[in-house]
Amino acid sequence: MFRSRNTIEKRKYKSEIKVIEEEINRSQRFDYNFCVLVVDISHSAPRGLSKVLPGNVLSFHLAQKYVRSYDHIIGPHRRRYYIVSSQTDKKGASAVKKRIYNLAREYNWGNLSIGIAVYPEDGNTPQALLSKAISELS
Repeated sequence: MFRSRNTIEKRKYKSEIKVIEEEINRSQRFDYNFCVLVVDISHSAPRGLSKVLPGNVLSFHLAQKYVRSYDHIIGPHRRRYYIVSSQTDKKGASAVKKRIYNLAREYNWGNLSIGIAVYPEDGNTPQALLSKAISELS
């Protein structure tokens, strides 16, 4: 039997799914939204410094200054990063997306694609939220 390449599998996105599951539990307890942003950095982007892999990926850890201390940045995974932002609706997610685009322009990262998914409007499971955010990459 063949599997779709777009299917989100638990073993492939293990750390992302764990963080999103924790956020779903918290959101259900306190009745608030959260968002998942997927940031895909173009392969044509210039190479830069990173505290994780010097010379091979961009300095995306600088984005930590532009998100709240309790938001999660997961990555890099082949120039793809995941941000789980607590207590954030669609409007707030768009503001975070704009800040990341501004950061990319400031540090000359090249082209970015950012997809957004908001719980519970776009999905009730980690896999559904990741699928939606990945399909929204623009």
